[in-house]
Amino acid sequence: MKNRKLRIVFAYFISILPINKVRCFLYRLIFKYEIYQSNIGWKTIIAVDSAKLIECHIGNKNKFIGPMNILINKNAKIGSENIFECGLFTIEKQLNNNIKYERQLIIEHNARIAKSHYIDIAGSFILKKNSWIAGRGSQFWTHGAGVLDRNILIEENCYIGSAVRFIPGSSVGKNNLIGMGSVITKKFNSENVMIAGQPAKILKENYDWRTRKIIT
Repeated sequence: MKNRKLRIVFAYFISILPINKVRCFLYRLIFKYEIYQSNIGWKTIIAVDSAKLIECHIGNKNKFIGPMNILINKNAKIGSENIFECGLFTIEKQLNNNIKYERQLIIEHNARIAKSHYIDIAGSFILKKNSWIAGRGSQFWTHGAGVLDRNILIEENCYIGSAVRFIPGSSVGKNNLIGMGSVITKKFNSENVMIAGQPAKILKENYDWRTRKIIT
């Protein structure tokens, strides 16, 4: 379906159907999405260029809207009322100004996204396996004026607290805790650290966020 407004309208009507199997079937039939043994919650609108959902759970009232490509892997879980959005400017500028936007969402195995977060998919957003975006109200931005390094990467086994902000081009390494309200303005390649602040910095090293103890 090429008309983007119609795509959203059809996706909305699919989303309000009461049975998951019917919603999945129609998303496959009309949009040609690849959906395998997944749950798509009531009023979750998926109006994107391509989607591959593998044994994942997506809660109610989420929105996946825009010219992006999404992959949600096995045992990944997304709560309710999250917004994943890719603006149409990403394909207009790509044609007119030779600017390339990745327009890619990847959520890996066993990753978790809680409730009421906003994720911009102008660039790529990758949440690696076993990582959590917890709480509410975090924002992840992959575009901005004059920004060339746009993509956001959250490595494996990370925990992201509530109301965190990631700017374009930022990332965090494996096994890290990101404190509530932090603003991530750069790439943190370190592992096993606690990161917090505005702008964020490393507060503790050799830190296991699961036990809240220093690794010796």
